[in-house]
Amino acid sequence: MRAVILEVDERMLAERQRLGLDRFDEMWEGVLHMVPPPKGRHQYIATELATALAAPSGRAGCRVAVQIGVYAAADDYRIPGVAIVAPAADAERGVDGPPLVVIEVRSPHDESYEKVAWYLARGAGSVVVIDQGTFSVEVFTPEGTLEQGPDGLTPVPGLDVRMGASPDGSALVVETAEGTHQLTG
Repeated sequence: MRAVILEVDERMLAERQRLGLDRFDEMWEGVLHMVPPPKGRHQYIATELATALAAPSGRAGCRVAVQIGVYAAADDYRIPGVAIVAPAADAERGVDGPPLVVIEVRSPHDESYEKVAWYLARGAGSVVVIDQGTFSVEVFTPEGTLEQGPDGLTPVPGLDVRMGASPDGSALVVETAEGTHQLTG
C-alpha cells in the first residue's frame, strides 16, 4: 500500500529510529520515503550477488556493499540493494561520490526505476535493475540501456561481468572470470 503523509510527527520518527524501522528509509531531495525492509528473497539475491561480484570488483579496485546509502546531500540519498564503490567515493556515511555500479533488486511496487536517473546523475557508471521474480536484467548507462547478448546475458560496464536470467527463468546467471554463478535467492 502506498501512502502520503504531508507532515511527519517527530515522535513517530524517533520511535521508528528506536525500533530500527528507519534502516531502509531514503530521503529524496528532502522528502522521506519510508521503505519497508526487503523480503527474504530480495535480501538473499542481493547477498549472493555481492558474493559473486567480490572478486571482479576487487580486480577493478573497488569494494562491494549491500544496502549502503548513496548520497548527493544529507537530505538526498538512496539505498540500492548492492553498490560497487571506488575508494574515492567510499565514506563513513556511505557512498559520497559516483559509484561504479548500482544494483537494484526489484520488488513488486517498489521505486527502482524512479531511482535510475538519479544514480546516473550522481555519476554511476551503470545501474542494473534485476527483477527478483523473473531474474530479468536491465543495465542502464549514461549512454542508454544495454541490450542482452545472444546468450541472454547483458554486460555490466566497469566490471568484467555479464548477467541475465537462466533460460528457464529459475535463476540469475552471473558470469565472471571466476566462473558462472547461478543465483536463486
